[in-house]
Amino acid sequence: MARIFITGSSDGIGQAAAKVLADQGHSVVLHARNADRATSAHKAVPKAEAVLVGDLRLMSEIKKLAEQANSLGNGTFDTIIHNAGIGYGSTSSREITSEKLSAVFAVNTLAPYMLTCLMNKPKSRLLFMSSDSHYGGDETLRSVTQSHSYSDSKLHDMMIANAFSRRWGDHIQVVSMHPGWVRTKMGGSMAPGGMDKPAKALAEWATGQGKLAALKTGSFFTPRGEETPHPGAGNVKKQEELLNICREVSGVSVPGE
Repeated sequence: MARIFITGSSDGIGQAAAKVLADQGHSVVLHARNADRATSAHKAVPKAEAVLVGDLRLMSEIKKLAEQANSLGNGTFDTIIHNAGIGYGSTSSREITSEKLSAVFAVNTLAPYMLTCLMNKPKSRLLFMSSDSHYGGDETLRSVTQSHSYSDSKLHDMMIANAFSRRWGDHIQVVSMHPGWVRTKMGGSMAPGGMDKPAKALAEWATGQGKLAALKTGSFFTPRGEETPHPGAGNVKKQEELLNICREVSGVSVPGE
């Protein structure tokens, strides 16, 4: 059975996938922004191994979350899913954090970068949750740390995924995913899809099952299969520029660099 860590799993697709995995007998570690949300997440997925707490808007909290994950059990996961995100309709979508960063940049872009660098490398799979909104993103990285653009942040996730795929792809599958427009807190009640299909697809991928798990590293996919991404996602120069920005802001470097 697999051991999986999913950020942003106190609700939405992250929680739905976690419940599928836990019910199948896999060891799932959840993540919530605060203690109250952690309690509700544990009630929703009682078979979860643990629920870790960390507010991804703050670099200090991201670092503590990585420490918690590395100290839990054997400290290694088969699969890590960077699912947490804020954007449309969120009260934090225009927020500037106490660390003088856009909350959208901190949660959607910087947190997955920092966690990937600080957590033990997964054994098999690493996923950065993106969105079809990334097609409207801008890879120029102008004022990136102050950007409130959800589309930009979802393109950044793919750029970071591709940068790590180039580094680690010989050993693990590093991918990005658009789960679809579904009825979640972020997607809204008018979204045409439910959570069942993307949750099942994400759970299958996380355990190395199904067609998505067979895609080459660096792929971008939906529950239907592989898709062609925004061309900016493959711009190696901009990928490295983004990593450098994240390193300079956080003081956290890619392992071995």
